[in-house]
Amino acid sequence: MKNKPFTFHFSLFTFMAAMLLFTACSVDFSPNAEWKEVPVVYCLLDQDDDTTWVRVEKCYLTEGDIYTPAQITDSINYPEGSINVALIVFDSLGNRRDSIPFIYTTRDRYAGNFAHEAQPIYYSTQRLDTASRYQLRIRHADDGKLIAASTDTIPLIRQVKPSIIKKPSLTAMPDGSIRGQFAFYDAQNTCCIEWDTLRDGRRYQPIVRFYYSVGGDTSYVDIHAPTAVSRGTAPTLSVNYSRYAFLADLKHELQDDDRPKKYLKMVDLYLTVSSEDYNAYISSLNAGTSISQGREPYTNIDGGLGVFASRRTHLCKWMPADSSNKVEGLYTHLRNLGIGIE
Repeated sequence: MKNKPFTFHFSLFTFMAAMLLFTACSVDFSPNAEWKEVPVVYCLLDQDDDTTWVRVEKCYLTEGDIYTPAQITDSINYPEGSINVALIVFDSLGNRRDSIPFIYTTRDRYAGNFAHEAQPIYYSTQRLDTASRYQLRIRHADDGKLIAASTDTIPLIRQVKPSIIKKPSLTAMPDGSIRGQFAFYDAQNTCCIEWDTLRDGRRYQPIVRFYYSVGGDTSYVDIHAPTAVSRGTAPTLSVNYSRYAFLADLKHELQDDDRPKKYLKMVDLYLTVSSEDYNAYISSLNAGTSISQGREPYTNIDGGLGVFASRRTHLCKWMPADSSNKVEGLYTHLRNLGIGIE
């Protein structure tokens, strides 16, 4: 099964590369200035995950080619045992209740401009509590000096209602059949995806998981619908996903696989949700600026750069998909798309 991660954010290591590149190139750092330790931190809290990960790197100062020292792991990574990473747990009244220590491990990342073998990363398998608020703190192991912390505690994103995705809607009929499907039959050839907003949720990314089979083996690809940002206290949000955009996105995902494929006539609708801090970070990266102006990413890390935020994933709704052979039917368009759908 082709499994692509749910992401409306940069991958962990892509984020760090982007942040380090920004810092290393910044004109704010003089080659003759006194070196100052600047941690770069990335962490998303998700109560649906069985493991919480924290990535910590450091900025570096160099003369000449900025990419050469980036290939040296000591330039961007803290040595094992040199720092302690922890989540501080507070109750709803702001009283400190617990501390969750993180464990050092390593992960390789894709080769590129930055060192990629055995990159340090910190993790905890302690499950998170939606009734608590969290602050991230990073200290030197030798003297306990605080070198970076989140500027404020953050809550986890709460799901107030048991059912989140409202459209496309399904109706159970008296004969046991289901009425409703993932289709593009309105006047604008769009599919409206609508959902209830979540407490502390800000940026929403609907995902269509499209199923197909090759030689009897079931596979899928995840297609990202347009994002939506909550601007206030509206109880629901929605996006209109056009048939043209969906087919183009699906073709992009499957165009390199010319094997005959069977359309399984079903999809899963997923919803990923992130908090205001993460929305601010993503918005700062996407802000349109010229090369001469540069761009300063949002950060909520005191003593460093990066983002500490919360998200929710795997909010799912199974849907039958349009299997009509009519000219305007999704099945007909899929067969004409040239990606091997039979």
